[in-house]
Amino acid sequence: MRRRTLRTTRYQIPLRKEEVPSGKFRFAFFTDLHNCCGREEAERLLSALEAGKPDFVLCGGDSIVAKPDRPTAPAVAFLQEVGRRFPLYCGTGNHEYRARIYPDTYQDMYREFTEPLRKSGVTILENSTVSFLCRDIPVQILGFDLDRYYYRRLHHSILPEGELDKALGRPDSHAVTILLAHNPLMLQTYLSWKADMTLCGHYHGGVMRFGAHHGLISPDFRLFPGDAYGLFQQEGKYCIVSSGCGEHSIPVRIHNPREFVVADLTVSR
Repeated sequence: MRRRTLRTTRYQIPLRKEEVPSGKFRFAFFTDLHNCCGREEAERLLSALEAGKPDFVLCGGDSIVAKPDRPTAPAVAFLQEVGRRFPLYCGTGNHEYRARIYPDTYQDMYREFTEPLRKSGVTILENSTVSFLCRDIPVQILGFDLDRYYYRRLHHSILPEGELDKALGRPDSHAVTILLAHNPLMLQTYLSWKADMTLCGHYHGGVMRFGAHHGLISPDFRLFPGDAYGLFQQEGKYCIVSSGCGEHSIPVRIHNPREFVVADLTVSR
């Protein structure tokens, strides 16, 4: 199999928050692994992580492939190794969500994925939050599980902000808030909800990329989506949509390399 390009994308993010101490920290973000973590791929990703020197690592979901015949062990082994080296916080994508809500189809797949990760100290966020101090800056990570209704193909429904409120409450104004929200179709809602940073994946960069943000097609069959990739900003709030680290149904990338993200957040009052 041809070796796929893995690119590290770096972002510098300035945040102004009156209620938060000034300072700086760095996180790494990867998403949509889809079990693409054989020995060589895992070593490349781990090398990128080590080179990035993050304070903590975030995973945006879809680490597995939710098909009854697919194993979870490759993703589990890789995430455990990341968790041994860095604090690791994992959101869930539509593949984990599907495995969890349809046990008749997927049997123990979700438990086989999450149980060993939790036992090894990896934090998994299912409509939940975790808070900690990073370089004396309060940080809140929020993991949002988008309901299956919003993943329907050819039906593009707008997510009300109230759904985020019901799942997670409101972002903590006294912390730097980072929302893990897998599907960027709801990007406008995420930005309006006003977490300081939102991290998405799901689109794999749109298979083929055009310019800063556009892809060829989204998983819900929109042509030339303008939210397939990149950095978005609105009123001092940010969203990064990553092209991800793997593929599954359409293993094609054109002008659209696999991606690992490193972001420096600088907080000032």
